[in-house]
Amino acid sequence: MSVIISHTSVAPFVQQAARAILEAGQLDRFITTIRYDPESSSQRRICRVASALGFDLKAQLMRRTITELPLDKVESHPLGEIVRLLSGRVDREGRLTDMVWERSEPAFDRLVSRRLSAVHDAVYGFEYSSLATFTRAREMGVHAVYDVPAPEPGFVQNLMDGEIARFPELETSYHRHTAAREGLRIARRRAEWHAAELVIVASRFTFNTFAKAGLDVSKVRIVPYGAPPAVAFEDTEQAGSGPAELLRLIWAGSFSIRKGAHYLVDAWRRGNFGRHARLKVFGTNALPDRLLQPALENVEFGGPLPQGSLMSRYLENDAMIFPTLCDGFGMVVTEAWSRGLPVITTEMAGASDLLKPQQNGLLIKAGSADAIGSAIEWCLTHRDDLRAMRASALATAAAWQWGDYRRMLSGVLKDNGMFARS
Repeated sequence: MSVIISHTSVAPFVQQAARAILEAGQLDRFITTIRYDPESSSQRRICRVASALGFDLKAQLMRRTITELPLDKVESHPLGEIVRLLSGRVDREGRLTDMVWERSEPAFDRLVSRRLSAVHDAVYGFEYSSLATFTRAREMGVHAVYDVPAPEPGFVQNLMDGEIARFPELETSYHRHTAAREGLRIARRRAEWHAAELVIVASRFTFNTFAKAGLDVSKVRIVPYGAPPAVAFEDTEQAGSGPAELLRLIWAGSFSIRKGAHYLVDAWRRGNFGRHARLKVFGTNALPDRLLQPALENVEFGGPLPQGSLMSRYLENDAMIFPTLCDGFGMVVTEAWSRGLPVITTEMAGASDLLKPQQNGLLIKAGSADAIGSAIEWCLTHRDDLRAMRASALATAAAWQWGDYRRMLSGVLKDNGMFARS
């Protein structure tokens, strides 16, 4: 048991990577910030204080529940993340929260580096919070594995700059704030890349962005994320809307420029789709308020949901719309398929590797309101065909589960010498 894995969050892909190492008999510990502990008296107290101030901190903490690991393998250091959560409560523009993040991630990295010792065979880290850890690992002769969920950061920044140049109304003080810092942040991520011996990405799309940037991709291995367990087909037979009802669409994740939200707003207005369809958005709205005025007809913003609640929402809808401009994978796609929900997405989503057009969803051009409008129009005029996609969506999810991801990841780590020899 000789591997440390660390991440400031307990997102599903992080827990699954840690579980892969655990199942291989190699996990020393998983180091993180906050984990939800309903038995913790200190968490209960701080939740009561937050509730008195009008902040549902418990809901935020529940999103940090660890389900895939025994808790004796988890080391938690919550202070930095609690400060970030509280700053987000009072920080309307996001700049303060970003500055807290900018400082807390390297601080977490330094903490993890101090936990490393020569008895460890490898450390498994993620982007922006691994530079000190990887540097110390190399000094000690410990292997360094770098998991990169997102596309190459320079690619992402160029894309965002292009969108704001094309649509100046999208620019906010937050975008100006982050753009001014992105050069140094990209440099840090590049340094992490160079310090790692092995790099894990989730899609061919992500791999290609790093290859085009001239980075050494000979050390990269592609391990696609898995899907949650698929429900039975019978559970989807009453899902979605009836033929005489409004078409039901769902959006999961941040409603932001990077996800193509501004193109959806444009398509929705131009197509007057609120007359025939309704859209529920579950995620943080990151678009400038002025873009959403006047209010979009039959579009409801529900805010972020814990994964369990979101999974049940998929069953209420006819299709998920995910017109992303840039996504290393897009786990909401496989989550939707696991509930038999067809997905409308773009070639810029890593999960599009698994999309079969007209079978489990629709593949559209990224950055095109016309393409989004045409896809929604197709759904409106092909309700029976859309419903028939549910079986293929379920089959896609069933064909590549998180268990498959874990077996592939542990095999890659073993084959590349990251585990102790038995």
